[in-house]
Amino acid sequence: MLIGLLCISGNAACNEVRSQYVSLQEKSCKKLSGFLNQHYISRDLMAIECPTNVTVQSVPLRLFIVSSEERSWIDLALSDTIWSSEDEVVSEKENQFGYFPNIGNTPAEIRINQTQTTGLIVRITAQNPEPRLSNLGASNTSRLFVFGFRDSGICLIDLVRDNEMARNLLDSGVDCKRILKAKHLQ
Repeated sequence: MLIGLLCISGNAACNEVRSQYVSLQEKSCKKLSGFLNQHYISRDLMAIECPTNVTVQSVPLRLFIVSSEERSWIDLALSDTIWSSEDEVVSEKENQFGYFPNIGNTPAEIRINQTQTTGLIVRITAQNPEPRLSNLGASNTSRLFVFGFRDSGICLIDLVRDNEMARNLLDSGVDCKRILKAKHLQ
């Protein structure tokens, strides 16, 4: 399934990029039911869906906050495929910046140009790993995870500290580090 094309330098449509924000607060999201709920419960996970009102090549983009007892991450679905950021947020050593990473309360940002949806920016918050900073009141730290929508799937582009840098990465069409794990639902 094609989910995005890179902008070609000089194309006027690529110059008009906008953002759409998705609330990640529990009150803005809904509980899952049926088969999708069972998909997560069978893995001892909880999940809620936060409405995006975004389509990728005419297919609705669905965003889920998925959590274990101590950590949470984003899953994205198009049609019958779910891409999970779990490995990138929870397991990948190069992405570790603190303990117990979780989705922050700030809205997720979806970047869209005139022809396509290009990616997602989401803030992950974790406990500060440096005890001296925690004692000074800096108990949490955060990073923005930047995910791109590419022909090969949804991928991690990078982790950054500020929104402007995250937007610049998405808008420039940089290469991905890794494609997220995907699962096709029956």
